[in-house]
Amino acid sequence: MKSLVRTGWSVPVLSHWGISGGRFPELAGPAAQKVEFIQTYSFFGKQNAVGQKLLAELEAKYPDIKGPAQVIPPVGVANAYDGIRILGLAIAQAGSTDGDKMRQALEHLGRYEGLIKTYDPPFSPQNHDALSESDYIMVHFVGNQIEPVTN
Repeated sequence: MKSLVRTGWSVPVLSHWGISGGRFPELAGPAAQKVEFIQTYSFFGKQNAVGQKLLAELEAKYPDIKGPAQVIPPVGVANAYDGIRILGLAIAQAGSTDGDKMRQALEHLGRYEGLIKTYDPPFSPQNHDALSESDYIMVHFVGNQIEPVTN
């Protein structure tokens, strides 16, 4: 990003969610504000009940987390949180960690109120992707805060 600025090359820059999980704004400098990236979740802004609870728990357990900016990597945390919770529900429903029993349970779970969204249901025998294209948003940095792209 700094090289783009130095050369005066002004091109759109799109990225994956990974840049949200580190020091990108600091390392890229002001040019970071021009990058748009995709993600499934942000701890910035109004949170659902699960987001409020998780952020409070993270702040209580980890002294370095004083707000959304310190949840690193935010999308990784969100995806892992929902994934592990869904997996736990499947294990409980299957009564086992046997692969076939867990697959059957995953394909027949009910509604789950997750962090990223309400999964209704997360999976089915025909659909093994809990997230769809409508679950992704384009965002950008405004300062160190991640906000949705509105234009």
